[in-house]
Amino acid sequence: MKEARADFLLEIGCEEIPARMIRKAADELKVTLEKQLGTLGLLGKEPVETFGGPRRLVARTRGVLLRQADVEKEVTGPPKSVAYDNVGKPTRAAESFATKQGVPVGKLYLVSTPRGEYVAAKQVIRGRPAKNILAEILPEAILEISGPRSMYWTGLDGPRFIRPIRWIVALLGRQPIKFSLAGVAAGNASAGHRFLGKQKVPLGNPRDYERRLRGNFVLAQPAERRKKIERELAAAVKAKNLKVHADPDLLELVTYLNEFPSVISGDFDPSFLDLPQEILVTVMRDHQKYFAVERRDGELAPHFLAVIDLDRDRSGQVRAGHERVLRARFSDARFFWETDQKCRLADNLSRLAQVTYESRLGSYADKVERMRWLARWLTSQWFDAGIHQADV
Repeated sequence: MKEARADFLLEIGCEEIPARMIRKAADELKVTLEKQLGTLGLLGKEPVETFGGPRRLVARTRGVLLRQADVEKEVTGPPKSVAYDNVGKPTRAAESFATKQGVPVGKLYLVSTPRGEYVAAKQVIRGRPAKNILAEILPEAILEISGPRSMYWTGLDGPRFIRPIRWIVALLGRQPIKFSLAGVAAGNASAGHRFLGKQKVPLGNPRDYERRLRGNFVLAQPAERRKKIERELAAAVKAKNLKVHADPDLLELVTYLNEFPSVISGDFDPSFLDLPQEILVTVMRDHQKYFAVERRDGELAPHFLAVIDLDRDRSGQVRAGHERVLRARFSDARFFWETDQKCRLADNLSRLAQVTYESRLGSYADKVERMRWLARWLTSQWFDAGIHQADV
């Protein structure tokens, strides 16, 4: 008889999760669910797939058993000499053992062991419905996800998670799995994009998940978001015969910062190109999460590319806002760059005496002198030993 199976989906809807935590959290959820579903005999042939975005962590797999298989095991009881009298009639010990195992005395049988013959019985442990088991293990699996900092939102004694949980989707086939966590009842309703989609997106079954969310401006799969960003970045620079400054780490970051990423281009005053390229790129990347744009010769162009969590910038107001912020950032960078150039680095040594390194260890100037002394001592030891070159 073919075992009844169904697809499984879990979505944990949260306040915005920091982008750098999402992949790790998804990996932890995968390990936990595969371990628990495997141990309980529910996992199908396919592994658990996990992924996430700014407002959700998702786990799904196909072919989960709707009911655990029955388990038959052999239970050993008292020795034959105790279970039967001289004429082979069951004793009270045999009757008590049979009652405890839930079988008639006539179903008892003998097994040979290194210690002699013993009475035994077959015990059948009936499998439980998967929906009942999942309702028990899913809250635990969710709370096992760790983070550098967790939050509580229902009180000091309430559960803690990376960010407050706002909705939970738990489906086994078309059937919702009923449980609650932190006052949130699991069901079949997800949520669309915070600004572009519907607040509630009912799901008929796990296979509808990505299609239904895509219709509400949420690209659930990180790979799909990444491809959209890469495609739009390439299109934005192609018309101007420019190229995007390669930055894999920034691409990874913006993939997890946005649910429906779109690329917009902006410009800045070419006079800022007088600043070192490293400063401009750092300001754009680290402070604003912008991609720098280069000419074909590798020199920076007075443009940038921003990834926004909207379908488009119809009025141009978003672009104007980004240009205004970047102009202020570059102006600050220019001020500090020009100010630093007015004084040689060596001229700052005398000022270190005014900065405390540690109350018992003196100032930073004292630290510099200690480092100089150590360096002189080490080199003298090397030269005295005949070592004139070393890799350190």
